[in-house]
Amino acid sequence: MMNTETIQNKLAGIFPELQFSEEASQFLNIIVSKDDYIKLAETLKNEGFDYLFSMTGMDWGKELGVTLHLERTEDRFMIVVKVMLEDRENPELPTLENIWKTAHLHEREIYDLFGINFKGHSVMKRLLLSEDWEGYPMRKDWMDPSKMIIR
Repeated sequence: MMNTETIQNKLAGIFPELQFSEEASQFLNIIVSKDDYIKLAETLKNEGFDYLFSMTGMDWGKELGVTLHLERTEDRFMIVVKVMLEDRENPELPTLENIWKTAHLHEREIYDLFGINFKGHSVMKRLLLSEDWEGYPMRKDWMDPSKMIIR
C-alpha cells in the first residue's frame, strides 16, 4: 500500500532536486524541473501511476507550465506534478503521449491555448482554435483589442 511518505522518500532518493508540498491539498504536490520531467513521468508510470486524469496548462505570470494529476488506480492514490518553464518565447516539454495515451488531447489543448510545444507529439497542432488564430488566449499577457472591454 502506497502512502505519501513512501512515494516521497522513494522519489527524493531518485530525484534529489524535486520539491514536495501538500499545499493544503489532499494530494502530494511535486515540483519537477524541465530536465527531470520525462524521467519522473516514466518513474511514476513504473510505480503504478497508470492514469493521467488531468493535464492543465498554467500561466503563473513569470513562468508558463503544466500541472498533471495522476492516479494509481490500484489503490486510488493520487498525486499532482507541476513543471514550470521560464522561457515564455519558446516553451517546450517532451510529450507524455507515449507514457499515458490521455496526454494526447491534453497536450494539444495546452499548445492551442498556452503555446507550450510538446516535442515528439504525433499531431502538434491547434485543437480548438483555427490554424490562423494569432496568440494564445489563456496566457495572462494575451490581448485582443477587438474582444476587450475598456471602462
